[in-house]
Amino acid sequence: MRKTLLLLVTLALLLPMTALTALAEGTPAPRTDGLLVVTGTATVSTKADMATIEVGATTRGKTVAAAHQQNAAIMEKVLDEMRKLDIPDEDIRTSQYNVYFEMDPNTYGMPDYGTKGVYVVNNMIFVTLRDIDKVSAALDAAAAAGANNIYNLVFQSSQSTEAYHKALTRAVEDARAKAEVLALASGKQLGELVRIESGDYAGLPYGIQNRADFAVAEGGGATILSGDVSVTAYVTLSFALE
Repeated sequence: MRKTLLLLVTLALLLPMTALTALAEGTPAPRTDGLLVVTGTATVSTKADMATIEVGATTRGKTVAAAHQQNAAIMEKVLDEMRKLDIPDEDIRTSQYNVYFEMDPNTYGMPDYGTKGVYVVNNMIFVTLRDIDKVSAALDAAAAAGANNIYNLVFQSSQSTEAYHKALTRAVEDARAKAEVLALASGKQLGELVRIESGDYAGLPYGIQNRADFAVAEGGGATILSGDVSVTAYVTLSFALE
C-alpha cells in the first residue's frame, strides 16, 4: 500500500500543472504541441431596428412621503405617454427604485450636520422600443411628462443572431486562410482540424457594439441617428501539421 501511494505521489510531481488541473476536473488536458493554433475574426453589420432606453425621475422632499408622491405623479404621466405610443406593458419594467436622505452640504462641520437635508426618490423604467421610428417620440414624450433622467439609449437589431452566424462563418474562413499561409511558409502541410473554439466580445450579446447620436434642439424635439449594429465574432482553430 505504501509503495503504491509513493508511486502515485511521484507520478503527480512529474505531471505538468495543466495535466494535474485537468485530472482533478475529470477532463483531459488540451494538447497544443505539434499543432498550429490560429485565431480568426470577422464583423458583420446589420441595420438597427429596435432600441432600449431608461427613463425616470428624481424628486426631493422634506419627507419620504412628499418625495414619493411627487415622483409617483411624474412616473404615472411618463407611463401614460409610453402607452399612447402603443408600447405594451410587457416592454416596460422598473429598472431601479431608490430612496435615500441627502444631507445639506451647507451644514458641514456644524453641530447639526447630518440632521438637515431632504429625502430623494429615484425611479427608473426600462423601455424596449420594437419600432425604431418611435425613439424620438418616446424621448420627447418622457421629457414632456416630467422625466429628468434619460439614460442608456442602446440600438439593437432583431437580426443579430443571423448576423452573428455570418460573422462566425467568416471568422472560420479567416482563421483557415491564416493557417494555410503559416503552414506553407513553414514548409508544412496543413493537416486535419483538431479543435475549434468560438466566442464573442464581452458586453452586449454577440459582441454588439452600439453608437447613438443624440441631440435636442432648443424648442424642438430629439434628433436620433441610429446607424448600424456591428456583430463581431472570433474563433480559434487548431490544426495538425504534416
